[in-house]
Amino acid sequence: MLAIANPRDQYHGLAVDTARHFITRGGRWIGTVLVLAELHGHLLRWRGPAVARQVVEAVRRDPAYDWREVDLDLVDAAMSEWLERFGDQRFSLTDAVTFALMRREQLKTAFAFDQDFRTAGFTLLGDVSL
Repeated sequence: MLAIANPRDQYHGLAVDTARHFITRGGRWIGTVLVLAELHGHLLRWRGPAVARQVVEAVRRDPAYDWREVDLDLVDAAMSEWLERFGDQRFSLTDAVTFALMRREQLKTAFAFDQDFRTAGFTLLGDVSL
């Protein structure tokens, strides 16, 4: 999401093209409220509070997204299955929770440009033929 939101991101063009292609083929995004919080934090720094609120509100209400709450069981799974097990990696808690959710939901592909998803054993959407 950050690559789409930031035109100066090195992956912006690829992210926009990949997302557009995915959505036109009926794709649906699944994410957690932690991802929304991370997006809000970045937008707050880049663009200010008004834009940060507007963008988060827009993606929160967009039917292409299925936002999932994060409970302590998911955080516990993220901690034990990802942060402790891969203690030598610099996975963020947001990414680890996403990994735990993906494993729980049996999702194999992530819309990310972060190599941590590959390290965790997932495929990146940009790597697959849509």
